[in-house]
Amino acid sequence: MSHFACKEFSGLEKELKDDLLECYVEAQEEIENILISIDKDGFSFEKLDQLFRSLHSMKGNCSVCFLDPLVDILHRLEEIVDGMRGGYIQYHLHLGELIKCVIEKTFILLKEIYQFHVAESEMRDILKNSLDSIYKEEDEAKRLVLTVSLLKKCDQELYEEEEETESQSLIIKVEYSDSQQADIDLFSGFSQKLNRLLGFSNERSERILKLCQLINSECDGPVDPVQLSAAAYMHNMGKAQILNCSDNEEAKKHAQLNHPMVGAQLLAKHEGWENAALMVKHHKERFDGTGLPDGLIGSLIPQGAFIISMAVMFLDIVWGKSGKEYNKSAMRAIQMVNLESGKAFPPHLIQSFNSAMRKALVAKSR
Repeated sequence: MSHFACKEFSGLEKELKDDLLECYVEAQEEIENILISIDKDGFSFEKLDQLFRSLHSMKGNCSVCFLDPLVDILHRLEEIVDGMRGGYIQYHLHLGELIKCVIEKTFILLKEIYQFHVAESEMRDILKNSLDSIYKEEDEAKRLVLTVSLLKKCDQELYEEEEETESQSLIIKVEYSDSQQADIDLFSGFSQKLNRLLGFSNERSERILKLCQLINSECDGPVDPVQLSAAAYMHNMGKAQILNCSDNEEAKKHAQLNHPMVGAQLLAKHEGWENAALMVKHHKERFDGTGLPDGLIGSLIPQGAFIISMAVMFLDIVWGKSGKEYNKSAMRAIQMVNLESGKAFPPHLIQSFNSAMRKALVAKSR
């Protein structure tokens, strides 16, 4: 594995280098806030101008401090943003994702140079060459294909089925009695079948279960992992009634709204799963009281229901329905879950979610 160095930067005083990192983070936060504003309120050329200025400032600071390899990356990104300002590159959600992803990867390279005086050449070259190709591509559809390709290369994708080296520390082992294991196997089978019928990926159930258990393990007062397992598998089972609605949109809407109740009733028919049934019933409730079906607020909502809701939100943002198509980066999905602190989710559980994500990202990077 090859590396590159920035000797002049390494020779600067520590105070100056610390200032550079602080300024980079500030500019990064400005850019992220602009992208969030675009996602939330829509695109505008004024926002693109703000984005360009923040990016230009970031590039200028790196240039002053002799970080030429990073300047090369940021300049190529700046060209793409300038193309959006000029109207010859069309803004797209994926390009917004790209900006955030490239800035984050560049910051990782910066920190490597700061700490170790060298950084890996492979990521630098991937970013430079891919950004060049994206900028030069004149066909919008092809440009988006190149953008998604780069995002997939950069993104810290979680829970990849093909990942042979997944850290065992992420696998939370749950002990079941013989009767519980029989029920869990049954629930898993139900979930797999429903996923196929609804067009979800085959891996969705296991990804949700793993993430639920990981979040739960980070809680100061975790819920019963056995009950959480059953709820994770069965939370969506009420959607089976949607399959019987044919083309009746009103019936489909009603089934969608009531699926937590139906799922809880199905689970409650099996003895010993009362707590899991409550988690399923209330996994669409919100911390601020605006959820379904009962409009419960705060601590009246089972903790397991929040855990399931967070796991589902994160994985659906990242993976989409198919489980294979790229939707959003893991970091952006984490950010969107965090934006629901005090709204959909209690702040203390957001902290548990973030701790779980840190473990997942570290394990993946290894």
